[in-house]
Amino acid sequence: MGTAAVSVTGRGSELPHSNAHLARNPKIEPHPLDFGLKASMESHTLWLENLRKYERLGELKQSAFFVDHGKQLESYLCTPQVVSISGAGPVLHSFLRVVQWNIEKGKRFHTILERLQTNEILKWADVLILNEVDQGMARSENRHVARELAAALRMHAAFGPAHFELTTGIDEERFLQGDNCESLQGNAILSRYPIAETRNVPLPVSFEPYEFHEKRFGWRSCLWAGLQIKGSFLWVGAVHLELRNTPQCRARQMHHILKYLPCTEDEAVLLGGDLNTNSFARGTNWRTLKSILRLLVSSPSRLKGQLLHPESGAEPLFRILRSSGFEWDRLNTNEETARTVIDSLEEAGYLPDSVLRLFRKRLKPYRGYLSFKLDWLLGRNLRALSSGQKRDTQTGVLSLKPGTVRMENSGPDRISDHLPIYADIDLA
Repeated sequence: MGTAAVSVTGRGSELPHSNAHLARNPKIEPHPLDFGLKASMESHTLWLENLRKYERLGELKQSAFFVDHGKQLESYLCTPQVVSISGAGPVLHSFLRVVQWNIEKGKRFHTILERLQTNEILKWADVLILNEVDQGMARSENRHVARELAAALRMHAAFGPAHFELTTGIDEERFLQGDNCESLQGNAILSRYPIAETRNVPLPVSFEPYEFHEKRFGWRSCLWAGLQIKGSFLWVGAVHLELRNTPQCRARQMHHILKYLPCTEDEAVLLGGDLNTNSFARGTNWRTLKSILRLLVSSPSRLKGQLLHPESGAEPLFRILRSSGFEWDRLNTNEETARTVIDSLEEAGYLPDSVLRLFRKRLKPYRGYLSFKLDWLLGRNLRALSSGQKRDTQTGVLSLKPGTVRMENSGPDRISDHLPIYADIDLA
């Protein structure tokens, strides 16, 4: 991998959904209380009331409401929200620690914040890549999660909306008291280095959430933030790929991301996120049957290895990444980042009790759950550090090899259903 030093000029200004004007006019700094692009409360209420009305996406798009407001809705979802926090500055000066974490909507906000502030690994992160970030959802106390984390951690932030959430959520979230406000979920990038440019690139839709029981309007997207780091420029991306489809679907989404990279081939870029690399196909009865057969006929040891090594062939998105010059070996370990209890799978409700009993028996070697490597850091033109390779001149903190921060990630006491991952990157 090369160095992280790159030029600020010559980036892909032809891409849509940019706020590159922030780089040209650094005086444009939204106040934290005015974080992001805001529709009036009246307009937002009108949007949500009408988005909830229809059963089918086709009905919505043929409605008079969508004819009048569709472009405005789509523009809202494609426009990153950015805030600059006064006094933000890096805590490490000799290398960059990056953390990626799917925070499960930020429902356990105070514990998430406490870990980011006090954990001996997480507290030194100057860049956070976050997935499943709520804005104005009852399940997360109607917080603007990205804004509040940014203010508490003294970090700049970019939030990329992905969906209007038209229910209160899934599972226990359905029974919460209170209404949603902005009803948004998306990705976020928090940085102690200035955010100079942003993009929010929509991804191809391979599962339509508008017609699902967790009703949503929008699409998965990839949020990009261009960071100014000591005279160099680093593009950081945050993405959450599709769960309810196939590995080929995720490969198509990754191909789209790479097609619309905001940087040139010689510039430094880091993409992180929950890639949902579970190696199973989902979404139809036939796919469910194939998944059941795989669980039943595979030896537990072999299956466990496959689930923790989806890059070995089961997920074609890695071949696409490799062909575009991206690497991951020196930015990741193949540790579990998420686990699933068989009874919690959506498909489990459609299986006979006899099959569920057989599943449970087959899963005994795994103590009743499957372990997955879903979360990744992917880099090009970067140099990852190993343990003790570099010492920060101001704090004395030593670089670490990439890893996963262990904490509770299942059951009622979990902080999130995913674990944070991290890597240190050389700034020389």
